[in-house]
Amino acid sequence: MKNLSFINQFIVIIFSLSVFLSSCTADKESQLKNNITKLEKVLVDENKGVIDTKLAANMILAYTEFVDEFPQDQRSPEYLFKAADVSINVFHSQQTILLFNRVLNEYPEDKRAPQALFLKAFTFDNYLHEYDSAKIYYEEFLVKYPQHSFANDAKISIKNLGKSPEEIVREFDNE
Repeated sequence: MKNLSFINQFIVIIFSLSVFLSSCTADKESQLKNNITKLEKVLVDENKGVIDTKLAANMILAYTEFVDEFPQDQRSPEYLFKAADVSINVFHSQQTILLFNRVLNEYPEDKRAPQALFLKAFTFDNYLHEYDSAKIYYEEFLVKYPQHSFANDAKISIKNLGKSPEEIVREFDNE
């Protein structure tokens, strides 16, 4: 009889603990989402075309913290993509590549995966000037997403890798 009472007490304790942990998780999720909403509002309203790098860093951190805590949440791929978008806009190219890699590796079926792959190639091309890497990722994009709306852009980008705007204009004029 004592064993049955102990088992019942144990079950009640486990249940109570799981309810407590669940409420803590819900609170953390709510806090992270509220922080993201506040930062997004400030990032959009106060900068009018110029992004403050400290604010951008906080925004990226907020997005990635949410993704790290709640990787299965439906907002996680979107937040990770937004983090990469903020990163590319403040010219943190290496961080941008890492964030796009996370989108591609952790959420390969997400609707933003094709755009993440294209923008990864674009970052190598236009910001890092690593044309060999850019070509690899543009070509990978074309193999994986030949019908995507960015497919023609990828083909043109490959054709113009490493060329200055003047060279591109000259070639266009000669055609």
